[in-house]
Amino acid sequence: MAEFIRAPIADIHIGERLRPIDSDYVEAIAASLSERGQISPIMIRRTPAKNKGATPFTLVAGGYRTTAAKLLGWSEIDAIIVEADAVEAQLLEISENLYRNELNPLDRAIFVMKYRELWEGKHGKIVPGGDQKSKDTECPLIFAPGRELSKQVQERFGFGETTYKKVARIGKNLHPTLRAAVRGTAAENDQSALLKLAKLPADDQVKVAAALRENGDLKPVLTWLKGPKAEVDPQEEIFRKVSALLAKAEASTLRRVLDHIGTLSDFSFLEAAE
Repeated sequence: MAEFIRAPIADIHIGERLRPIDSDYVEAIAASLSERGQISPIMIRRTPAKNKGATPFTLVAGGYRTTAAKLLGWSEIDAIIVEADAVEAQLLEISENLYRNELNPLDRAIFVMKYRELWEGKHGKIVPGGDQKSKDTECPLIFAPGRELSKQVQERFGFGETTYKKVARIGKNLHPTLRAAVRGTAAENDQSALLKLAKLPADDQVKVAAALRENGDLKPVLTWLKGPKAEVDPQEEIFRKVSALLAKAEASTLRRVLDHIGTLSDFSFLEAAE
């Protein structure tokens, strides 16, 4: 059963998080804490006794709230103590962040794929469409065996099937180098742009990452990647389109077209040539 306490912030080890701390967001959370107080408690677990000299607690979820409380000079913070090992703690962290819907499109993709990776390591591989057998009958609803993942995501976190597929595509296909490069740019908040990047071959993604480090604006980088547009003869393009249409026309339509052409043009020069 979860235990609610007023935890000394100095006793909480934050550790590495799945997403970097945004200082601007910390200040926004700090302003909220200062004005309205702490609305929801953070989540912590007891640090294993074998880690001698370590702080008594390790943060599970609530990195921004804890950092904001430190910024305000708070010495204590409301917390829930949960029973969890390191893997379960990460699963809880991801679940809370997805549920709170505070993630940008890039982080959401990373969190969903990390959740799946951790869950599979704990319960066994998920085989699409198969009758999966889990090592543990108490599996999270998001990845329940034998069910469509996207539907479970929708029930647990409010994702639709289409959204889940997009999130998974970004998380699975976005190269780590490019993932790091888009961090801090407008692209990390643009799901459409991330999907375009995720479709690129790995080599091109590395090139885009290098270009982004020089220029944080994604639009000129993608334009450069496409290369210059090939010049097209306008008349050749007209002929191509007309030919394609005529190939679909019936005999009566072709006669009408020929009659129409006759009224538009003077072909007397052909008679002279004969």
